[in-house]
Amino acid sequence: MNRVAILVALFWLAAFPVIVRADAPTIHTVAWGETLYSIARTYGITPQAIANANGITLNQLLVVGMRLKIPTSNAPTAPATTPSGYYTVRAGDTLFSIASRFNTTVAAISSANNLPANGLIYAGWSLKIPQPGANAPTVFTASARSHIVQPGENLFQIGLKYEITPQAIAQANSLPNLWLLAVGQRLNIPGARGFAPAPVADANTIRVANIPLLKQKQTLTCEEASAAMASRGAFTEEQLVAVMPRSDNPFNGIRGQTNSPYFGGLTDYGVYAQGLQKGLSALGIKSQVLYGQEYDDFKNAILDHLRAGRAVIWWHSWQDSYQTPVLMKMSDGASIKMVPYEHASVIVAASDRGVTYHDPYDGTVRFVSWADHRRVSAYFDNMALVIMTNDK
Repeated sequence: MNRVAILVALFWLAAFPVIVRADAPTIHTVAWGETLYSIARTYGITPQAIANANGITLNQLLVVGMRLKIPTSNAPTAPATTPSGYYTVRAGDTLFSIASRFNTTVAAISSANNLPANGLIYAGWSLKIPQPGANAPTVFTASARSHIVQPGENLFQIGLKYEITPQAIAQANSLPNLWLLAVGQRLNIPGARGFAPAPVADANTIRVANIPLLKQKQTLTCEEASAAMASRGAFTEEQLVAVMPRSDNPFNGIRGQTNSPYFGGLTDYGVYAQGLQKGLSALGIKSQVLYGQEYDDFKNAILDHLRAGRAVIWWHSWQDSYQTPVLMKMSDGASIKMVPYEHASVIVAASDRGVTYHDPYDGTVRFVSWADHRRVSAYFDNMALVIMTNDK
């Protein structure tokens, strides 16, 4: 009888499958370009239903990464990408798995999202998925942004004008060296991702002289490379790394490996200004930490140091990207705010429009507006460090 009962039960289950209704609502992570109306169309419900479920209005401004409850028990699986071509990263995703899913390459996705090819990604991020052919290399032509060489100009001056390195200009124009230019020569100025257009020169621009442009020697030694630049060569990146304390708390020393195979992680992370100051003290170098001030005070302090001829080591996100800070518990019980793609660079100039900095990640000169400077500085509670020297 038991065997017969089991066979009957299996027959009914096969013929009439049980519909399991989920009690918990579906969670949708907002991607770039989405609205309540586009999300509602995706799930076949009304925008008002989503608004009511989340305690917001129909005119609510949605922020990328925002999590919305979708009040439906039979919501379809979220589409692979949004109508605007963005994919929301899920737990377990990697750049390689996403590239395979969308029949593209890691390099193409990295380029489309301004990420290093060996960068980490986090659940909830929105990644632009490039269309076929979108990863074609940039071709510099006569119609691209160009510059006509004037009498007395050299590549270093031209690079400063366009906030780009002389090496990048030389490579874009197949120049044999950095010195041989002809008056009237047309130069293609590469508009690589991550470079903002150079601001119009302001009469009150402040610029610190004689700051070298260096590229960090290891994956996660941007802070030590920045300090070497700001010191005008008083010590090397390697010398500072050798005396730096190690700690899981970045306020006390370097967190994790300095030669991690990946950028952007929180385990192998780097060091904050207070930890970097400890290493500088071990080398007999005096420094001043800026931290926790209101932004206007922080900005004014940076300007004061630049006027005094001192470059400013500044904590921000890699290429000023949008990030979400997280609290992580340290071994001593402290909860420390940490930011994916933590980075440090050297501010060498400022104008009414923003700041120019030397980026040790790839040895480039970059520009960021004051608005973006304020945004990324907030991730680190307005953190900077200044090497106190009168040598200009």
